[in-house]
Amino acid sequence: MRSPYMTRLGLTAVLLAAVVAACSGGDEDNTHIIDPPDAGDAGDASTPDSGRDAGDSGPGEDGGTDAGDDGGTDAGHEDGGTDAGTDAGSDAGTDAGPPPGTVTIPNELSGYNLFTGTPAGGDFKPVEGNIPYELTTPLFSDYSLKSRTLYIPAGKAALYSADAVLDLPVGTIITKTFAFPADFREPTKNVRPLETRVLVRQPQPVGWVAYPYVWNDALTEATLASGGKVFKDFSFIDEQGATKKFDYLVPQRNQCQKCHHVVDEQDNQHLLPIGVKARYLNREHTYGVQPINQLQHLANLGKLEGLPPSAQVPRAPDAFNAGEADLTQRARTYLDINCAHCHNPKAQPGITSRLFLDIKTTDEFSLGYCKRPGSAGGGVGGEFDIVPGSHDTSILWFRMHTEISGKMMPEIGRAVRHEAGAQLIADWIDAMPPRSCK
Repeated sequence: MRSPYMTRLGLTAVLLAAVVAACSGGDEDNTHIIDPPDAGDAGDASTPDSGRDAGDSGPGEDGGTDAGDDGGTDAGHEDGGTDAGTDAGSDAGTDAGPPPGTVTIPNELSGYNLFTGTPAGGDFKPVEGNIPYELTTPLFSDYSLKSRTLYIPAGKAALYSADAVLDLPVGTIITKTFAFPADFREPTKNVRPLETRVLVRQPQPVGWVAYPYVWNDALTEATLASGGKVFKDFSFIDEQGATKKFDYLVPQRNQCQKCHHVVDEQDNQHLLPIGVKARYLNREHTYGVQPINQLQHLANLGKLEGLPPSAQVPRAPDAFNAGEADLTQRARTYLDINCAHCHNPKAQPGITSRLFLDIKTTDEFSLGYCKRPGSAGGGVGGEFDIVPGSHDTSILWFRMHTEISGKMMPEIGRAVRHEAGAQLIADWIDAMPPRSCK
């Protein structure tokens, strides 16, 4: 797995053009204030996540730290009913301001005060309290290097969950920066960020909201780009020395919902983070000088409540490390992190297709064995989602392997094939006892 990106952001900004930002409340005050971070270990924050998947004294004073959507800047002063008798609430609602904990969304990434320095200066890193983290197996995004951070407001903590996304409080902010080296054979040189995606948790009824920020050519600032951006003919040299050229997409804000959503009992869609689950966070990261388990680090900082003994915490393996798990578990883990945010019983694509690729699904038909797709259309590599023993007649593998727009999966988030991922799924399907699906 590649080493974290943020530590090498400052090494010359080169060749790879342009920048992008894309998708992805709080305190008792009416306006969310990002307090001086508390123990996040800024010194280590400079080693963001190897997701292969920063500046003043802490997250921004006016609410740039939340992980939801835009919140108001100042909630206004509460009247506390002092002149309730005079105007009888005639202007209630006019100066009530936004709900407590609302985060004000800045136009520039620096407005969050979550990072210090810039990529151009070689000193771009999270401030103390904006905690870097890595995933055991990251989601694939066109081979980009990713660095991830988590900010939880002072005095607040996430609640542990064994299976679901951690229950993160209002005011939480999650960031993910996407970057590419000019040449993957030298992944620490000439690394250029394209975009930083920010998830903010605002008070209800807003909840989680996504904001894409695109880095300027000088690498001194990233600016909100709600409409997304396409980097035409973007290119880099891969690990084999071949040049890859493709159109790199920074999703529009409303496109983030395609992946980051769940459907409630009233059929309403709600945005939700993907990677901040215990099984993917259950790994070590170096904070300061010593590596420590990331979940334990959060608990030590008072940012995570309910963490059980380590032996009881689930762990997703590195999908590409055969020493960590068998082929089936590694393939299922890859599908879980890359596909299951859509293909699960609580997301629209899963509800529509009845194809569930989350790690908890055990029913073979729901996993796609000898299952005809609901609406895949023609020319998608076969008749059944999975034909055990035959990857090249399985639609699941075809859609992961193809680079044809409209046929590949996921629909957004990649433009090129993940060779290792497609091969892993091919090996898994071929290792199944052959069966006829006719």
